[in-house]
Amino acid sequence: MATAVATRLDVTALKLVSPGFYRPELDGLRFFAFLGVYIAHSLSPDSAYYIAHHVPGASFIASAVSAGKFGVDLFFFLSAYLITELLLREKERFGAINLRSFYLRRILRIWPLYLLGLLIAVLLPLVFPAQSFPLRYVLAFLLVSGNWVLSLRSAGILSIAGPASVMFILWSVSFEEQFYLFWPLIMGKTSRLKVLLYVSGLLLLVSTLARQVMLPYVGFSESAIFTNTLTRFDPLALGIITAVLLHEKKLHLNLLARFALLSGGCATWFAAGHYFGLTRIFMLIGYPAMAIGAGLIFLSVFQIHFVPRWLRYMGKISYGLYVFHMLALYLCVKLVGTPHTLRAFVGYWTLSLTLTTSLAACSYRFYETPFLRMKERFARIKSRPV
Repeated sequence: MATAVATRLDVTALKLVSPGFYRPELDGLRFFAFLGVYIAHSLSPDSAYYIAHHVPGASFIASAVSAGKFGVDLFFFLSAYLITELLLREKERFGAINLRSFYLRRILRIWPLYLLGLLIAVLLPLVFPAQSFPLRYVLAFLLVSGNWVLSLRSAGILSIAGPASVMFILWSVSFEEQFYLFWPLIMGKTSRLKVLLYVSGLLLLVSTLARQVMLPYVGFSESAIFTNTLTRFDPLALGIITAVLLHEKKLHLNLLARFALLSGGCATWFAAGHYFGLTRIFMLIGYPAMAIGAGLIFLSVFQIHFVPRWLRYMGKISYGLYVFHMLALYLCVKLVGTPHTLRAFVGYWTLSLTLTTSLAACSYRFYETPFLRMKERFARIKSRPV
C-alpha cells in the first residue's frame, strides 16, 4: 500500500516538474522574420527607385524587398508549430489540455503589448494629425478582428474612411489571436494525430478556395486578400503539419543540407515576391509558396546546436520589434526628413532600426517582463525562460 502511494506521488511529481521545451534557434528565426518585414516597410519595392539612384541589380533588390513581407508568414508558421508542439506535449504528460491556463498564458504574453500599441495608435494623432485611428477601428482590434476590418475596407465591402496609422500592422496579431482561440479547442477534442493533419489539409483547401472566390471582388487592393483570415491559413496549416510530423523526432541534417533548405526557402520567397500580385495563378501557387518558403527556412535551422546570445535576445524582443518598427520609421522621417540620397537613406535606415531596437528592449525589460513572469505560473510545459 505504501509503495503504491509512493509510486503515485512520484508520477505526480514528475508531471509537476516535466521538462520544458525551448528551442533557441527559433528565436533566431523570429528575428529573421521581423527583419524581412522591416526591410519590406523601410525599402522601396519599385525597381524604378533603384534605377533612378543608379543602384545595380534594381530588379533583384525590388523582388527581395517585396519578399520581405512574407516574414509574417514565418511568424504565423512558428506560432502554429510551437502552439501545436506544446499542446501535444501537454496532452501526453497530463492527459488533457488545460484551456484556462492556455488562454491566460496567451493573454499575458500578447495583450499587454497589443493594448499598448492600440493606445499609441489612439494618442499619436494628438501629436501628428496625419495619423488616424478612429473608435470603430479600436473596437475592431479589441475584438481581435482588426484584420477583417482592413481586409473588407480594402475590398470596398465596408464603406468606411481609410485612415492611416502606424499600428495597422497589428492586423497580424489579430489574425494569430483568432488561431489561438479555436486551435486548442480542436486539439482538445482529438487524440489522433491524423485528425490534425486532416484539419490542416482542410485549412489549405479553404484558403485556396477563398482566394479564388474573393479575387473578382477586391479591385486593385492586394491587402484585401493579404490580411483576410480565410485566405491566410497556409502558413498555419504547414506549421501544424510540421509539428505533427516532427513530434519527438530528431532531424539529422548536415551543413550542406541546411544550406540547401535555407537557399530553397529564400529562393521560393524571392520568386513569390517577384510575381506577387492579384492573379488567379498567384492565388493558387503564390500564397502556398510563401508558406512553403517559411517551412524550408524553418527546417534549415531546426535543432541546430549553436545560436549566438545576441540573436537569441533579438528573438526574445521580436514581438516588440514588430510592434514598434513602423512607429520608429515614422518618427525618423519626422526628425530627419525623407532621405533623397543613398547616404541619407543609410543613415535614416540605421537610425530607425536603432530606435526600433531601443523601444523594443525597453518595452521587454520594463513593461512585458512582469507579465511574462506571471505567465510562467500557468505554464504546464515550460518554454523560453524570461
